[in-house]
Parts: sequence; structure tokens; C-alpha cells
Amino acid sequence: MLQTRRAGALTSWGTAYLQGAVSLDDADTATVGSDSVHRVAGVPGEADPVPVAIALGRLRAHGLTALRLVLPEPGDPTGLPGPPSFTAAAVAAGTAVVGVGPADVPALALLATTARVPGAGDAVRWDVVEVDRVRAPAGLPTLSEAERGLAEAMAHSTAELAALDVARGREDVAGRLRSLDRALRDVELPSTLPARAQRLVATASRLLGVLDLAAETDGGAVTASEAVRRSTALRPLRTATRYAVCAAYSAAAEGGAPPGRR
Repeated sequence: MLQTRRAGALTSWGTAYLQGAVSLDDADTATVGSDSVHRVAGVPGEADPVPVAIALGRLRAHGLTALRLVLPEPGDPTGLPGPPSFTAAAVAAGTAVVGVGPADVPALALLATTARVPGAGDAVRWDVVEVDRVRAPAGLPTLSEAERGLAEAMAHSTAELAALDVARGREDVAGRLRSLDRALRDVELPSTLPARAQRLVATASRLLGVLDLAAETDGGAVTASEAVRRSTALRPLRTATRYAVCAAYSAAAEGGAPPGRR
């Protein structure tokens, strides 16, 4: 979930800057958050890794107008452009941030890797890579479509959701759920992100965290076959939830021409 929050922060705050709604400093601060440092490598016009603020400035000069979040999984690379090497790397990472821009500039995307710095938190490296051009959102739903898809998937998964009583009698799991809720309360989003999108970030992110936790703990399942059956039954819900998180963080990229830039 932490990697998703990082990529979501870069997506939402980066788009807000690219569209002239927030300053570079605000976008930089919100993206880095509590991490020790973020550096971006492969930025057009920069030979060495640079801070997020410099990277976003360069990406805007390059022609990018927005960023989109993609949360691919093995067997489901929806939303990713090629080439195959990038698709494989993004699926392995579980997150990618894809640039949106005019047809006359090279298409770019960013992938993150994280290293633990003893006593200083996480250091995050973003690599900017050139990718194939696709028409955004490349198979992912719009915000409205994602809201409907998630509601339908939840309605069809009522029994399976009821079985996700992962905290019953498990203080360690209950503690992780409380940690998840605290982390989601700390998520800072730009005020320019539509209120619907901000609500969906919170609800879909929490559900995705619960589904991840249930997969790790097998929830209330008592046999291996039960766990497999419930995992299979919940797969459409997990897909709809991932897509909803992507659409929510990327909602500002759906509009037309960006407003006046700062």
C-alpha cells in the first residue's frame, strides 16, 4: 500500500503542478511526504538524478500535461504502454506513473524503487523511461466508470466480503487494520482533485488494503480449498478496486486543456 500511496501522490500532485494548480514546492513536499528523500533519474535535460521539483519542471517543459496512476498485476497489465520491457518492470513493481502529453513529444513514464536508509526512513528513486504511445487511459476506467464498477463488484461480492472478518480473534491483524486506517487519514491530496475522487481514494484504498490483508491471512477460511475459492470469488472485486484507485488518483487527467499555469 505504501508504494501505491507514493505513486498516487506523485500522480495527483504532479498533475496539479503540470496543470498550474499548485507550486513546485507544494508538489515536491506532498510527494516526498515522510520519506527521507526522492530522486528522479532519466529526466530530459538532466544528466544526474534530481529532486522531484526539478523533475516536474523539466517534465512540464518536455510537454507533459498530466500523470496517470497504473497498478498492474501479473496477468493484468491494463493501462500500461509498451514496450514489453517496461510492461514487465511495471508489473514486477506493481505501480507505474504514466505521462500524458501531446502526440509530438516522446511518451514518458516513471517507475519507483525504494531503499531503506537506517535511521532516516526510505529513499525513493524514480526512473523516467520512454514508452510507447497509447491513448490514455489505455483500458482503465474513467472516474464515473470506476465508481460504478466498484459498486457493482461490491454488490456481487457481499457474501465474500462478509467472510473477510480478518480481525476476529487476531490482535495482530486488527492492529494492521488500525495502522491502515491511520495511514489513510494521513493521505494529503491537492484541493483541485475533485471531491468525488478524494472520497474514492479513501474508500477504494482501504478496501484494497483489506483485500491484501485478507490474502495474506486467508481471512476466516479454515481450509486451503476455502481460501482458493474465496480468492477466486474476490478477484473481480480486487480488479475493480485497483481500477478505482487508479481512476481516483488520476481524475484530474480526465479534463481537457489545463488551466493557466504557474
